[in-house]
Amino acid sequence: MGAQSPKVLLLLDGRPLLAHVVDSLRDAGISRVIVVVGAGRDQVISQFAGQGLEFAVQHEQKGTADAVLACSGLLGDDEVCVVVCGDMPLVTGRTVRKLITAFHERQADVAVLTAVVDNPRGYGRIMRAAGDLVDRIVEERDADDHVRSTREVNSGFYAFRWGKVQKVLQSIKPSPVSGEYYLTEMVSGIRAEHGQVVAVQMDDPKELMGANTPEQLGQVSAEFARRRADCRR
Repeated sequence: MGAQSPKVLLLLDGRPLLAHVVDSLRDAGISRVIVVVGAGRDQVISQFAGQGLEFAVQHEQKGTADAVLACSGLLGDDEVCVVVCGDMPLVTGRTVRKLITAFHERQADVAVLTAVVDNPRGYGRIMRAAGDLVDRIVEERDADDHVRSTREVNSGFYAFRWGKVQKVLQSIKPSPVSGEYYLTEMVSGIRAEHGQVVAVQMDDPKELMGANTPEQLGQVSAEFARRRADCRR
């Protein structure tokens, strides 16, 4: 992004991206929020001091599964965890509640928030088993033409019970390409243990929009402004 501060501190409507995500979590009824911080962590912690957040430090940026494991010392086996991305400020509390509700109602081991998009390029693809069950998530770099034709993509948001997935996360092997530990591999691990992973589709795929480039931040800002204008009508 070319910024001096961590991406989650970039401003949207005068507030950090992460603040909008936290608002949605609290709107969904989540009272305990743990922020995984790494590079630039002092800036993030300082920015959100006194706002009731907890922080877990990922000392090396070794991938999304490793980031979640950074919370190990803070979580109990019976706790239901919701993993979200700090740079997706358009996600709503209603969508997060939908994910949590599906997790409980389907008695799933893992619930994955998904979206059907016109252009799935760059996203991991959701490969279903039957009905709303997920067989695996395939990253685009590993996908063949058939998988790439799939328009249902992974949002990076998950719900699960900590005691069910911790050992699975610890067993994930690093990518032979990047050396990182990917949270998407959790799905295959749960399936290997005959667990159930369910897909929960977003009602509005625009909530999937993140800010990985200045252009994308501009698109997110435009969509945020459109929503605000709709609320005023």
